Amino acid sequence: MPELSEVETMVRGLRPAICGRSLRRIEVLDRSLLHGCSARRLAGAGRGATVSEVVRRGKWVVVTLADHRGIIVIQPRMTGGFWIKKPEQTNHIRLVFHLDKPRAMIWYCDTRRLGRISWFASAEEAAEGFSQSHGPDALEITRQELGARLSRTGRGIKPALMDQKLLAGIGNIYADEVLHMARIHPERAANALSAVMIDRLHTAIQTVLERAICLEGSSFDGAYRTVLGLEGGFLAENSVYGRESLPCRACSEPIVKTRIAGLIGRPTYFCPRCQKPR
Repeated sequence: MPELSEVETMVRGLRPAICGRSLRRIEVLDRSLLHGCSARRLAGAGRGATVSEVVRRGKWVVVTLADHRGIIVIQPRMTGGFWIKKPEQTNHIRLVFHLDKPRAMIWYCDTRRLGRISWFASAEEAAEGFSQSHGPDALEITRQELGARLSRTGRGIKPALMDQKLLAGIGNIYADEVLHMARIHPERAANALSAVMIDRLHTAIQTVLERAICLEGSSFDGAYRTVLGLEGGFLAENSVYGRESLPCRACSEPIVKTRIAGLIGRPTYFCPRCQKPR
C-alpha cells in the first residue's frame, strides 16, 4: 500500500487543488525522506514556482513545475499520502506545499517514514529515474507486451505481477484480485501461461484497477486515506483479498489464505476451485 489505484486517487484529488497554483514555498519537515536532493535545493526550486502538472507514474506521484523549475517525485510506498485538509496526525507530516493566491497548504504525511521524495532538473532526468525502477504502467501495457514480458520469467505469476520493473503499479491486494478474475493460480509459472490465460489476465488487470480507482482505492489498516481523509471503498466488494474462509463470490468455495515463494511476509488469497493449479 498504496498501489496504483490509491496513487491515481491521490493524483486526481491533488490536481484541482494544486495545478496552475503558485507555490510560496516548499517546507521539508523530515529530510530523511529526501533522495538525491537536498532540502535547500528542493525549497529553491519550489519557491515562487507554478505547478503545471500532476500525474502518476506506476506508484509514484509526479509534480511538474513550470518554467523549467524541475520535477518533484514522491513515492508514497507503504504509508505515505496527501491531504488537502489539515491531517489529524500532525506528527506524521513530512512535507508541506504552501500555496499562494489564495493561500493554502497541502500536506504530505508518512506514518512509517518509508516514502521517498526526489527532485529532477529536467524531464529527461526524471525519465531516466523512472526507467531504472519501472516497467510499463499496468493500465497502459498492451496484451502483446504483457505476454512477452511474462514469457521471460519462470517465477510464479503473482510475484511476477508485483515486480515493478516488469509491470508498474500492482501490489499485493490487486495481484490477488486480478488473478482471481483471470482464474489463474498465483503459483503458476508466468512463462507457462497459455495465450487464453494472457488474454484473461490483461483484461482482468484493466478491469480490477479501473474499478478500484472508481471506488478510490482500498483502506484496511488505517494507513491509506484519500486527500480528504476518507477511506477507499474497494474492499467492500473485492473478491478474495482478506476474505479467508469466506465463500468465493463466484463459486461459494471458501477462500484460502496462504504464503507463496517470492513474497516473504505477504499473504496470498485465492479460490481453490476457480484458480486450480492446472
